[in-house]
Amino acid sequence: MKKKDEVIKRIVCLLCFTDRCSLEKSVLDGVSYTLERREKQRQDILGWTKRKEYYDSFSEEEKRIFEQPITNDTNIEILFLANDYECIEPLLWSIGLVDKLTDYDRYVTKDLHPPLRIGPDHTTEKLIEFCKDVPESNILKHREIAMLWYWRCIVARNEKTESSQIKNAIIESFGQETLSYLKRYKGFDMEKGDFVVRGKTIPSLSNLELQRLEIIAERRFHAFEWLFSDEDWDEVDLVS
Repeated sequence: MKKKDEVIKRIVCLLCFTDRCSLEKSVLDGVSYTLERREKQRQDILGWTKRKEYYDSFSEEEKRIFEQPITNDTNIEILFLANDYECIEPLLWSIGLVDKLTDYDRYVTKDLHPPLRIGPDHTTEKLIEFCKDVPESNILKHREIAMLWYWRCIVARNEKTESSQIKNAIIESFGQETLSYLKRYKGFDMEKGDFVVRGKTIPSLSNLELQRLEIIAERRFHAFEWLFSDEDWDEVDLVS
């Protein structure tokens, strides 16, 4: 499992990166921002990461995007990468900087800047002092939950599988113990035999709802997989 300082560096990089990606929008949180202001914000974020010595911890792709100036034309590719915000909360939780994880029926909407104490006095060393030890067994349980949500999205995308078949598919793919564990998980309805999103089984979701769920599940699973792998952030394999 990754060390706390590695996790903090990755979280800070992700937060700054998603902030930069969001600047592709001219309206943020209901407030309109000029192109000049958004470009200055990009430069300010980039400068902060260099002063605090986080810049070298960005992936090459993140650096490439960070170095692109904001223009009048929204870059949809970059804006989509703001979905990496979903990766941040699992990592914060794994080192005890947030107490609770958001359910899979919604995007993470809470402001995750405060737990990282972003500002002029921020340092990785100081932030480590606020971290708490989370049992590895607890993290592994949530890693498995993230994997199962992601697996269910892949199944839904690739084939028409009814909820009545999912229990057997779970047993065949992961074993009876996994299904027994899901009996205690509120995101899985044993009577309906499937994962539920706001009371709806996966086959009942609209295409837009399924796309949203897949983003949530994939990014959170990526975060947990990175924690337990020896791979760099962009090299994590979710399908092996």
